[in-house]
Amino acid sequence: MYSIYDFKCPSDWIEPAADDKCIYDCYKEVVNFKILEENKQTFQFYYGTLSSTINFYPLCNYDQLVIACRFLTFVYFVDDILESNLVDSNLMSKKIETVLIDGEYLDQSDISNIEKYTMFFRGKAREFVGDKINIFNQFIKFLVEWTNSNNPFNKAIVNSGLYVSLSMAMLLNPNTKVDTNIWMNPRFERFVCNGAYQMSAFNDCVSYAKEIRSNCHLTNPLYFLQKEIGSFEQVYKLILNFNIKIVNEICKDEEILLKECPDHQKDDLKYLTRSMKLILGGYYSWSLKCNRYKDENSPFIEQRSINNDVITFDNIVNKIIKL
Repeated sequence: MYSIYDFKCPSDWIEPAADDKCIYDCYKEVVNFKILEENKQTFQFYYGTLSSTINFYPLCNYDQLVIACRFLTFVYFVDDILESNLVDSNLMSKKIETVLIDGEYLDQSDISNIEKYTMFFRGKAREFVGDKINIFNQFIKFLVEWTNSNNPFNKAIVNSGLYVSLSMAMLLNPNTKVDTNIWMNPRFERFVCNGAYQMSAFNDCVSYAKEIRSNCHLTNPLYFLQKEIGSFEQVYKLILNFNIKIVNEICKDEEILLKECPDHQKDDLKYLTRSMKLILGGYYSWSLKCNRYKDENSPFIEQRSINNDVITFDNIVNKIIKL
């Protein structure tokens, strides 16, 4: 047996979770859009998954958390839908992309509930930023890239979701003095890229059993590297060492970014770099207790569960979308 706690995550990257009222309110919205049926089982599934919101964005107020919770609702449902056999993944990706970019439906005669929810969420995000259209456009750009990366036919595209999650943090603070051009800074790009590597590496570990169960594991390094390197233990040690190196590089780049930053932008840049670390730390702490990744066959002791009340992806995905 192995332990996820062997994966390094600095303690100052983790804050206590925010208030959870946003989850209850966003669940009501999802029910109203008929994406989920209203019952105890779907609520347990939704709360367990969307509690990620209050871990990723622990310092946000209620209004910010509602926007973030809608964003993560979109992310988890689209991820599950595109990895299921419920839809034509190419067509659904195109439909969602059309809503995100154009604010229109691809086919007015065939509109799914998830498209309607995407339109609703897009409108609320646009309203939240006011006249800061650059921040909104940047967020939509990253969200479209993430969506397309989850299409099984686009597996050459690797996207852990950190870019769009961090862009959401910027959207939640639309009055920031940090220009969106910060994303063109090569050091900031490396800082975020390393964060994406760190998130991907941890996600590959925590989702390993879930992906095998769902037959989506062929691109998981914990699986395919065993053919090149050897045992599961050897591959896991390799990932742990890689993670230590990445965390050290993240901390070094943040220090230099803040040192080189103009004084009038320093506080807002610190908010942005801090946000990335909190997203990574929040993902770490949430994943360790989330039912989404529970599996009695997991190689990690923290994920093993034989509790019949645990609601897994397999038991609920057929209720996510009604075509």
